[in-house]
Amino acid sequence: MNNKTNHSISWYRSSSVSAALEFSLLFIPFVMAFLFLAELCRVVYISSALDLILAESSYRTSLRQPDSDYHAYFTKALKKRLGVWPLFTGNIAVHVSARYCDDVTALIENGKHCSSIHATGKPWALYHVNTHYQPLFFLFPTVMVEQQWKRKVAFVQEFQRGEL
Repeated sequence: MNNKTNHSISWYRSSSVSAALEFSLLFIPFVMAFLFLAELCRVVYISSALDLILAESSYRTSLRQPDSDYHAYFTKALKKRLGVWPLFTGNIAVHVSARYCDDVTALIENGKHCSSIHATGKPWALYHVNTHYQPLFFLFPTVMVEQQWKRKVAFVQEFQRGEL
């Protein structure tokens, strides 16, 4: 028994085994931390790019004439801007909806009492964008990650401002 214990202790203390153990105990967590940081940077980049795209598209739409189809123009402007950003050039499904409200109270209630068709005479617009998110560097199961990103922005339709 004593000989077996000495053999295992000498095996553990040998320099090649010790180096291999240290390497495996340090390298794997380092790689996991690096991949987690890379995924976090990717999430921040995509999130901020999506916010910028949504804000620019909403702003351009809010400047349209009152007889324009705001929803169609917003969808077109959003898809045009999505193609410019590097991480959105893939085949990403983006769902867009717009609701037009009479007053701020209806807007605060998440657009429940607003129209999704008629924008005339409704100065407030609430734009929703949903996109699918697929992690790239995430080592854990994807069920742990929120799969849908939802963004909302409220804008005053400039040519409907007389109604405020």
